[in-house]
Amino acid sequence: MLKAEKIGIVGASGWLGQHLASALLEKGYEVVAFSRSSRSSRSHVGLEWRQWTGEGEIDLAGLSAVVNLAGEAIDQRWTRARKVAFRQSRVDLSKNLVNSLATSEVQVLLNASATGFYGDRGEEELPESAGVGQGYLAELCRDWEGVTQGAMGVRVCQLRTGVVLGRGGRAWQKVSRVFKLGLGGKLGSGKQWMPWVHLDDEIRAIIHCLEGGLSGPVNLVAPESVTNRDFTKVLGEVLARPTIFTAPAFALRLALGEFAKEGLLASTRAIPEKLLESGFQFTHTQIKSAVQDCTHA
Repeated sequence: MLKAEKIGIVGASGWLGQHLASALLEKGYEVVAFSRSSRSSRSHVGLEWRQWTGEGEIDLAGLSAVVNLAGEAIDQRWTRARKVAFRQSRVDLSKNLVNSLATSEVQVLLNASATGFYGDRGEEELPESAGVGQGYLAELCRDWEGVTQGAMGVRVCQLRTGVVLGRGGRAWQKVSRVFKLGLGGKLGSGKQWMPWVHLDDEIRAIIHCLEGGLSGPVNLVAPESVTNRDFTKVLGEVLARPTIFTAPAFALRLALGEFAKEGLLASTRAIPEKLLESGFQFTHTQIKSAVQDCTHA
């Protein structure tokens, strides 16, 4: 456990932030939730709310650790305006947070990142020691992580998360809706590796990083790597829906531009080397178990 037990969550009003807050409260931590909107509009019992827009200094008084999960949703067409928002909500916000750490008593910073750091790497296995890839998303993640390295005297973890599967999450809602309509199928060739993690393991892994002394980049992905083709097959079986359709790569690129190329069609075979070596035990090690859990009411 940390010397003090009050944890701040930036992005606490989001899906992942809400689940993390609940888990920390259950473990006996005090939780301070940061949001752009006023705390009076929030109803989560047991949280202390502080307002922060992501600009200027953040009020870190009394906190021993901060988990920053903020970031504009990237699973959409990357227009010029959205790229500005992606950078502001990741790089600029994280820089402002790090600047505020200098005058605080915070001991630990866990900062969101993504497996997009590695780029499109084909069949290559990618532990945390693998270098940065090429492309817009890899460069964004590189810069995102880079600003946190300036946090002097603070233990820092960069949380390189894959696709988080869980009821209520954007990824599950989007893909399950298509498959339930009987329109599911592989994306492009389907050979691309898809880094994924179940929501329960994502939350447990974040807390493991918080309490376990890990630092530097940590891949928050399940130990079982799957291709998009395998994921499609499992999803069809569990939902009892056909998977005969294929979304051609050219059509995806036409509809979604760079996001299709770097987000849907890129192959990223990330492995959770640090988590496994530190003794973390996954609840959902196989994609079928994770998908089945997502379908339960």
